[in-house]
Amino acid sequence: MLPLSLAGHSLLRRSFIHLKGVGPRSERHLWKQGIQDWDQLLAAAPGHFRGKRLESVLLSLEESFKAWETGDLYYFDRAFSGQDRWRLIPGCFPEIAYFDIEASGGGLPPLAYSTTIAFYFRGELLQEHLPQPKRDLLAFILEQSPMLCTYSGATYDIPFLASEWGLDFRKAHIDLCPWLRRQGYKGGLKAIQKQLSYLPQRTAMDINGFDAVRLWGMYRGGHHEALASLQTYNAEDALILEPLLVDAYNRERELFPQLNLDALVSAPQPQLETCVDPGVYALLRQGESSAKGFWSQPGGGKRIQEAAERGDR
Repeated sequence: MLPLSLAGHSLLRRSFIHLKGVGPRSERHLWKQGIQDWDQLLAAAPGHFRGKRLESVLLSLEESFKAWETGDLYYFDRAFSGQDRWRLIPGCFPEIAYFDIEASGGGLPPLAYSTTIAFYFRGELLQEHLPQPKRDLLAFILEQSPMLCTYSGATYDIPFLASEWGLDFRKAHIDLCPWLRRQGYKGGLKAIQKQLSYLPQRTAMDINGFDAVRLWGMYRGGHHEALASLQTYNAEDALILEPLLVDAYNRERELFPQLNLDALVSAPQPQLETCVDPGVYALLRQGESSAKGFWSQPGGGKRIQEAAERGDR
């Protein structure tokens, strides 16, 4: 019996683009010739390839069969290029874990530490801000979910958490930032969300990445309402990821009509139990002038600013 994690990956079995020696044109040609899966390609390969190219294709096929049998989705995450990794999505769509983190400042640990983390997994919003519960939640997600989804997580969230907690993040991963950029959508997470007005929009007041750092500082300084405000901002960053992934995937499937792929549909989003406190928001805006002084200090706010611009956080 196939491992549960790969049993539904029919699109993966129909893909050849990850094999060494097979490019986009070759893959489409093979499909036109009626070769629709790895088993058919294994039998037909000598009639389509020669010499070292044939050896490369057959070796890649052998490795793919082994990874399939052992349920090693991470192998295919590495074998597919970033622009083709979307093909892994249908087989594990209900089990994808969407997440976002906030941090105490710029840079990776030990220069900063995670403050709040938010996961949207199996229809539930899971959030933590205390150290041990955060680690427990991360360990649970890494054990249960076959694929992670982030926005700019390949360069920030994942290396940050791996450095902070020493956990193994060798997991299939969809980073929406470069994927959406290739589809023509540029800018931070909130900017793209606003461009796609048919997707769920934020209901909280406008907060950015620098505000998130200050909210944590306010909470640590005794403004307990600031934590709920930060969690709201963090949650909305995580919840929008599934609709964005579904939207991006459905655009990709339209480019491959010969595969007859079903469209994905986003689930209804859970109702947030927190909100941005108006009084906390007013304090944030009152402190903007003094905060600008910090930004102007050498190195003081540069990394935080870069993070905010990257994710429009």
